[in-house]
Amino acid sequence: MTDAPPTSAAPPVADPAKFGTARIVSRRDFHGDLWVMRLTTDFDLGYRPGQYCTLALPIGGRLIERPYSICSSPEEDEIELFIERVPEGELTVPLYELGVGATLPVRRRCKGLFLREAPVAGHDHLLVATVTGIAPFLSFARTLRRRAERGEWAPQSRVVLLHGASVSAELGYLEEMEALAREVDWFTYIPTISRPWLDPDWRGERGRVEDVVRKHADRLELRAGSASTFICGNPQMIDNVRGAMRRGGHPDAHVHEEQYWPE
Repeated sequence: MTDAPPTSAAPPVADPAKFGTARIVSRRDFHGDLWVMRLTTDFDLGYRPGQYCTLALPIGGRLIERPYSICSSPEEDEIELFIERVPEGELTVPLYELGVGATLPVRRRCKGLFLREAPVAGHDHLLVATVTGIAPFLSFARTLRRRAERGEWAPQSRVVLLHGASVSAELGYLEEMEALAREVDWFTYIPTISRPWLDPDWRGERGRVEDVVRKHADRLELRAGSASTFICGNPQMIDNVRGAMRRGGHPDAHVHEEQYWPE
């Protein structure tokens, strides 16, 4: 009697009660391992600015899931994500290989409480991000712009976005944010790079966001007690920015964070 040939395990199936299907409809590649993709879903993926969706892929007999903050406004027809491929990342590596037209599971519910307290009437908003951490702030700015254009939101305060990266090529939304800052008086955009020796043509701000945040908060007169700070990125940067704002007299209750942890 001979042994039966080994059978491979069936790929995991996403529970249709929890997952729908997303299809990649477009893609833009930026510097290094950064890329933007836009998705459509076969169901209504409702969300608020600042929330994240959870993508999944069947890998090695398991369904691997990761959350990604959404860049698009909830009023758009497509979901936009700004992602960095993490070396040896369990999901970002195979996700990076997917082309336009590919489909993948996405959880039916978006989650996250970041930005839930914005906008606060009478409070200026300081948004601080590094690289892909700009995602929730893009959703926020795009939504406010649409609402203002329809007359549904009257700016009563300022929105200041401080966005940091190593080099300018990592500032994936530089042109869009600069254009918005020129077109409306309630939005200010400050891009900064931390490795200017690798980017000799850069003429903007230089330094890590945690090193320049107090400089610009003071310059723009973002006062303690009348300004809210929202920080998105790696935990060390968040701690440093929070410390800088605390030293400027900003209470912790007015400083909010969304940490991006590596896979």
